[in-house]
Amino acid sequence: MKIKSILLTSLCLLIFISCGSEKSKPATKETLEKDTALLDELKKIATDRTDLTNWHLNKERAIKYDKEIMQLGNTPQKLTLLRKSAYEWLNAGDYDKSIERMEEILSVIDTEKIAVAPEEMVKVKSFLAISYMRKGEIENCISNHNEYSCLLPIEGDGVHNKKEGSTEASKLFLEILKNNPSDQQTKWLYNIAAMTLDNYPGNIPARKLIPPSVFDSDVKINRFTDYAMDLGMAENKIAGGVIMDDFNNDYLLDIIISSYGLADQLKFFINNGDGTFSDYTERAGLVGYYSGLNMVQADYNNDGHLDFLVLRGAWLKNQGLHPNSLFHNNGDGTFTDVTRKSGLYTQFPTQTASWADYNNDGWIDLFIGNENSQVVNAPCQLFENQKDGTFKNVAKEKRVNISAFIKGSCFGDIDNDGDQDLYVSNIYGNNFLMQNQGAEGDFKFKNIANLTQTMAPENSFPCWMFDYDQNGWLDIFVSGFDFTQFATASAEVAKFYTGQPTQAELPRLYKNLENGKFREVSKTAKVAEPLFTMGCNFGDINNDGYPDFYAGTGTPDFNALIPNKMFLNQSGELFADVTKSGGLGHLQKGHGVAIGDIDNDGDQDIYNVLGGSYDGDNFMNALFINNNNENNWIKLKLEGSSSNRAAIGARIAVATKDKTFYHWVGSGASFGANPLLAEIGIGATNIIKSVEISWPSGKVQQVSIPKVNTLYHILEDEEPKEKELAKISFTKSDHGHHHNH
Repeated sequence: MKIKSILLTSLCLLIFISCGSEKSKPATKETLEKDTALLDELKKIATDRTDLTNWHLNKERAIKYDKEIMQLGNTPQKLTLLRKSAYEWLNAGDYDKSIERMEEILSVIDTEKIAVAPEEMVKVKSFLAISYMRKGEIENCISNHNEYSCLLPIEGDGVHNKKEGSTEASKLFLEILKNNPSDQQTKWLYNIAAMTLDNYPGNIPARKLIPPSVFDSDVKINRFTDYAMDLGMAENKIAGGVIMDDFNNDYLLDIIISSYGLADQLKFFINNGDGTFSDYTERAGLVGYYSGLNMVQADYNNDGHLDFLVLRGAWLKNQGLHPNSLFHNNGDGTFTDVTRKSGLYTQFPTQTASWADYNNDGWIDLFIGNENSQVVNAPCQLFENQKDGTFKNVAKEKRVNISAFIKGSCFGDIDNDGDQDLYVSNIYGNNFLMQNQGAEGDFKFKNIANLTQTMAPENSFPCWMFDYDQNGWLDIFVSGFDFTQFATASAEVAKFYTGQPTQAELPRLYKNLENGKFREVSKTAKVAEPLFTMGCNFGDINNDGYPDFYAGTGTPDFNALIPNKMFLNQSGELFADVTKSGGLGHLQKGHGVAIGDIDNDGDQDIYNVLGGSYDGDNFMNALFINNNNENNWIKLKLEGSSSNRAAIGARIAVATKDKTFYHWVGSGASFGANPLLAEIGIGATNIIKSVEISWPSGKVQQVSIPKVNTLYHILEDEEPKEKELAKISFTKSDHGHHHNH
């Protein structure tokens, strides 16, 4: 029987079909031909270099400035163009040319005896220093990458072997600090440069030292280990999205990765279950699908195979009129772009979307938050599932056609009335909490953000709903992001670490008071700090039943060398910073974050898409494998019949002898997608008294879960079925990795 089981499992993996239940609502058969017109459109976007005002065309602008410099004799204008050229070359990834241009500026100033204001000279030297810092990062952290590269505090194998970049940067930082000792950003960057040279903390003068103690974790956890390079999944690109989920129904978590570059290829990695992953991008029919700053998954046609949506055009305003892509999972190892066929084809700049069955009809619907601006009329969209493979935009009728520069969105049932509400973050004003009025109100939405006082912060980015205090009611987290501090984020973070007042836009944690109101508890929960969060997600990394969260941080500026941060929930009272202890303080810019148990050992791992938004701000993604498997857990794969097939929005209550733990089925936060598989920590207990599932259909189902540390597949209205789950072991290929940039 065991041999038969193994053969069956292998066959399922080979032909990429579901070996689970075949129970499903019938989906309308579609003719799934490749949309060559959309592929051509993406190719044109990727190759068009005519509009040099496009954010991405740094190299083209640099070349243009260099040509103009050659024709100039006017010194002031030449200095301006040299500086513009240096800026663009650095953003394009060519630190040598950036350094050459900045050095030429200093040479011209010296030989021509040009009087330069002190504050302007500081800017010149600061930019030259950060160009040298980037040289050090590329020559060491990228070209000779290892699992300790760019982890704050930098030590051990994270110390640079090629020292010229950080050495020259340090000299310039010291020159600046000599005349500006209170310059917190320069002080911060000087300390980081010293770390890369193994000069920290012993060789730093006391007045210039940021004490090592400020990086200590509040609580000790076991260190995570980065296996991305070893597994061939350390994509070396810029910011993007990630989905961690099971796309071939073998109960193993796969990875899909996108990147913001206009010509960056979508990537799909299948988990082989033997400690390896295979790149299925070509076999899956995804070649030629470029770009995308975010993605989110769902089973939109209830056929039992997870589909996914790629979002494009973010930040680019009228230059970002790019199509999104809805990929239909064909169940045979391939995907088909059905964007036009489904009625989802639009051309708006966006990077946020959220799936939910807003009208409880058993079919998943889609909210897309677009970036409305003075130059682009881009209202939000609510696409209602028509149950035949197509969608209809009903945003105006349902009163969610918000016109604002939307950055984050998430569905959740904030009032436990059985229908999905919606939180939407706005980077230029008040946020929106859209309460679903239910069947009696024709499922229209009403903005209650003012009533609930959940409008802040005014400059918002990612958001999510989670039950941080585990009382059965969803709370709201939304992080701040202030455009005016792109270049000074490091200063704000340095001030926070050293106990000084900051001016940064801080996150907000809103506690659900269970009576239609919320209370802002950011300070008491210890999350009111400058995070500059871009990517993020939540999970339970120590299986104590309380959700933790990981913040991917940064701004587009190269000075924004600030750590990604891990916050460990302390029994629903507050969050402890465990970044250093967990080895998770990556200094490169974090974007898409997915948290799930990718090695089937019971604890949740973290995939972090690293890199900024300029084409030259690339870095290898990280797959942090968790080594904190001390508590017990259960995994529940829910499958709806009256409810949407993937059971998105289902509420699970797990009663143990000591406490009831709550979990909602969904992909987590607004930047990066967790598995829809419910991975639920239950602490030290090994007895589960009952499990109650509140399905999106309105049905409430009681099931018996006899064993902990086990995966169960549960169909709506049927008893759980235990599934065998083999632990996966990953192997380090070698300690250091080499990557040519």
